[in-house]
Amino acid sequence: MIIKNIFKIHYLFYLVAFICIITGFFKPFVFISLLIIVHELGHYITALYYKWKIDKIIIFPFGGVTLFNDHLNKPIKEEFMILIMGPLFQVLFYFLVTFLFGYNTLFTKYHYALLIFNLLPIFPLDGSKLIHLLFDKCFAFKKSHLLTMILSLIVLFVSLVFIFLNQLNLVFVFLFLLLFIKVINEIKLHNEIFNKFLMERYLYNFNFKKTYIINGCNVSKMHRDYKHLFLDKNKYHTEKSILQKRFDFKRKL
Repeated sequence: MIIKNIFKIHYLFYLVAFICIITGFFKPFVFISLLIIVHELGHYITALYYKWKIDKIIIFPFGGVTLFNDHLNKPIKEEFMILIMGPLFQVLFYFLVTFLFGYNTLFTKYHYALLIFNLLPIFPLDGSKLIHLLFDKCFAFKKSHLLTMILSLIVLFVSLVFIFLNQLNLVFVFLFLLLFIKVINEIKLHNEIFNKFLMERYLYNFNFKKTYIINGCNVSKMHRDYKHLFLDKNKYHTEKSILQKRFDFKRKL
């Protein structure tokens, strides 16, 4: 995979860069952009190591995103490593630049601002994805996804109240409103995402070492990183057999 084929610069990036040049804010823009690019490279390189299918990396004016075209049932450990390497690469890059060129107040300010913001538990920021993985370890996939979105809404509400009370820049209001729209759209896709999770388990043979026993035939209790046995009327049913009934389209026609 060649990075130039998946590395995309959003058109707003060029617009904001031009505005920063004519207003004298180009240096801060360069600092922020370098931190964002290195951060996304951390995700990218780790994803390559685990052989994940990367769709594209998009660089926005004040953020970036690495999009994957892979299974929802990928190992939690792999996803955790891919997520954590973004912030880790950024931290290492910051210390390297500071070591080589000396301490810079402006660079330090933007580094910590981006790092803290990105680790907020608000979808689709890295902090939210890390919380989702923690929930995945404790709860069924469907419940974990819903709890992550509820937490995102709570943190968004608290953040917006804080912004208004402290009369912060309108840019912050706009940014958090965009995140709010992202969360609402993800909530609307909740059932579709869950069905994709189930369909993958039906179509593909994942090699999970641990087994989780579910009383009854409720597929909403299915977990990541586990294969399942369903205990119904004193009889065990395999995961495939239960999902086959759900996705047996021929029978439904």
